[in-house]
Amino acid sequence: MSRRQRMLARVPTLVLARRNLSRATARSVLAVLAVVIGVVAIGTIGVGGEAFKQDQSAAYEGFGGTATVTPVYYPDSEGPVDQSLSAQEIDRMRQATAGATVLPVVQRWDALVRTESGDTVPTAQLKGLGTPGAFYDVRAGTIPENWRRSAVVGSRVADTNDIEPGDQVTVAVNGSFDRSFRVAAVLEAQGFADPLQADRSIFLPLGQFDQSAYDSAIVSVDARTASIDRAAASIESEFNTRRRTVNVQKAREQREQFEQLFETINQFLIGVGGISLVVAAVTIANTMLMSAIERETEIGVMRAVGYPKRAVVSLLVAEAGILGVIGAAIGVPLAFAIGAGLNQFLLGDPWAFTATGVRYIALGAVFGVVTSVLAGLYPGWKAASKRPLEALE
Repeated sequence: MSRRQRMLARVPTLVLARRNLSRATARSVLAVLAVVIGVVAIGTIGVGGEAFKQDQSAAYEGFGGTATVTPVYYPDSEGPVDQSLSAQEIDRMRQATAGATVLPVVQRWDALVRTESGDTVPTAQLKGLGTPGAFYDVRAGTIPENWRRSAVVGSRVADTNDIEPGDQVTVAVNGSFDRSFRVAAVLEAQGFADPLQADRSIFLPLGQFDQSAYDSAIVSVDARTASIDRAAASIESEFNTRRRTVNVQKAREQREQFEQLFETINQFLIGVGGISLVVAAVTIANTMLMSAIERETEIGVMRAVGYPKRAVVSLLVAEAGILGVIGAAIGVPLAFAIGAGLNQFLLGDPWAFTATGVRYIALGAVFGVVTSVLAGLYPGWKAASKRPLEALE
């Protein structure tokens, strides 16, 4: 007897189960396919979700030391509504956050921007900012040190409308001014996490706006040497001791909220993927039931010669378990292959699997095997419960 035969002789139930499955190849293949789909669904959704989260979280890189300060509006306040920050309040922020960069921001929603050829740029957001170079890197052109008369354009506005440094743009602000500006620079792409949405914006010097108050302020610190938490706490202490007058929103908090939201969505999608494994369990249970019915006589003979109920149940559970193991063995590499494709598409690195993503694939494999084994319990119990005489009739 060969070594393989000696090993198989120790697990006769598995040998018998494998033989029985090979007698109904088509049904076994369909049951395995159902498990494969379930394992791939859970693993791929998990890995893809992790890759997407990494891709989106990367947009927050560089804004970890940034916070946005906006005035608080109380609709029940008496007197004129004040939704702006004064120059004195900006100075108080600078004093409270010694060492931080505090940039006042003006934003006009009633502006019309036209390119040199006369085309309007309906999606452009007009903002006034003191020194864009203190907050953004320049992709093309140069921002003058004494920036007073030119415009700085965000990457998306520039790319969409073929605007380059040296071009002219005309900006008309309702009731304020209608002027042409030379484009001094185009900014690097910032992504959706930028609190000022610079990609969609055209920046002008603050002196171009006929207003002495500001809509918001950007507070920025070097995250390697200073803490935005401390700067935010200083502003809170300075302005909100008696009554909340400003909101301080840190970019890092937005990132945490985003990650929490996406984790919830990912869990939901994985739950949906898990339904496919429930369907696989039903398919396997149906396969086992049909197999038990077709083998009633065989099982009756087994029971008549002394096979205990437990052995019959073990046999059918082993058959279901083999289907689950084969399905998981095929589904795991498929999930890794599809996950590698998603990593390449979203992150540019097919091997950028996270520990959480790998755990989702493992979870899909374990879930696939467990549901398969559970699916074999009822058919096994039903077949074993039949009296040998009834089975042989």
